[in-house]
Amino acid sequence: MMQKLDAESHEIAPASIDFFNAKPTLVAFQQSSTVEYPPMTPLDNRPIHFRINSGQTYLDLSKLNLVTTFRVTRTFKDNKEKDEKYIFPITSADPVSFINGFGATFIKNLKVSFNDRQVYNSNDLYAYNAFLRRRLGLGVSRNPEKLELSGYFEDGLEQMSGPGFEARRALLENDSRFEAVCSLDVDIFQQNKLLLNQMIIDIEITPHNSAFTLLSTNTDPKMEYHYHLVDCKLYAKQHLLLPQLDYSIQEKLNGNAIAKYTYNRNIMKHFFISPGRYEYNAVLFNDYLPNRVFAALVDAKAFNGEIGMSPFEFAPFNVESIRLAINGAFTPANPYKLNWSSKRFGRAYKDLIDTVEGTHGISAQKFMTNSCIYGFDQQTSHSDRFIEFQQFGSTMISLNFNAPVQQNGLQLIVFAEFDSIIALDKARTLTTA
Repeated sequence: MMQKLDAESHEIAPASIDFFNAKPTLVAFQQSSTVEYPPMTPLDNRPIHFRINSGQTYLDLSKLNLVTTFRVTRTFKDNKEKDEKYIFPITSADPVSFINGFGATFIKNLKVSFNDRQVYNSNDLYAYNAFLRRRLGLGVSRNPEKLELSGYFEDGLEQMSGPGFEARRALLENDSRFEAVCSLDVDIFQQNKLLLNQMIIDIEITPHNSAFTLLSTNTDPKMEYHYHLVDCKLYAKQHLLLPQLDYSIQEKLNGNAIAKYTYNRNIMKHFFISPGRYEYNAVLFNDYLPNRVFAALVDAKAFNGEIGMSPFEFAPFNVESIRLAINGAFTPANPYKLNWSSKRFGRAYKDLIDTVEGTHGISAQKFMTNSCIYGFDQQTSHSDRFIEFQQFGSTMISLNFNAPVQQNGLQLIVFAEFDSIIALDKARTLTTA
């Protein structure tokens, strides 16, 4: 005898015995193509500009890829005229490599405009945005092949040597020129809706210098290393809709309907913590409250670009506690009592795991060595199907150290996410919320 566990539950048959129906037919696209866009100006002219005029096509922002070809050379410091006779390719004997994820992290600043209205500005922190997204899997696949294609190779406990360092150098040895492919880590590009047609997208890229982008343990005072952009192009996936579907969309827009794009807005900030301090407090935001926040500390000298130091060496730096104060309520409610020498960091590590909501690849050993990233989750529910009420107020961060801040000082890197929306009307006028 059989009976339903719940008498009111719906009945369904398995697809394996649905003999009389085929898969539904997708009725949307007349044509799809990937279009190559070269920069508008020579690569030597900085910043690098790209412009996409979508015309009648609808643009898939999530499929925008930057394809950049890199070269690394060594030369004599007194070669001021950049004489090619004294510029040499690197070999396996050269103690030099790229920073991790260099296909994206070579970028210092990135700006995006829709129809001359700016929708994104990384505030000179694009490299940290790109690295944290790949390190934590925030809107970026942690698939190893895709990561390596962007120049991201997992480091061990050392970032100035080891398997990741060697793997990245091997791509550029003997005058090899590695072609990196990576997505653009722009928040509005992370959502899946196609951008309306008749749009002009301007993208401006400012690269970092070699002191930030390269890592080297070189001790020869006469020698220095440089990286070069050999080529840089943008590839966009564009769709031409079926005429009747395109007409239907335009009719709705002409009837004063609004095209809406909800997405996770990303804001990056940094704060200098001066030497000798035992505590630090800062106001992060004074308007909308973030959904989640990630924070990490890096040596201020490395942050400003020092070829002998990794800008992504997020060490504990003697932090005893770190917490957010959101409208007076603390997260975590009970402060961490971190003790790194005694391996007491479990709560902070667990909060990072919960905030990421996925696999980040940071082992406990890496967390206490070079990947000490703190996560603060303010979401009441975790779902891509809806957004929560917007809340307003003040978000502050406070840190306590059990030893004075080091001589170089520290930079506090903050990655925050908010629910946001962009709307376009029939004239492609843009509004945000």
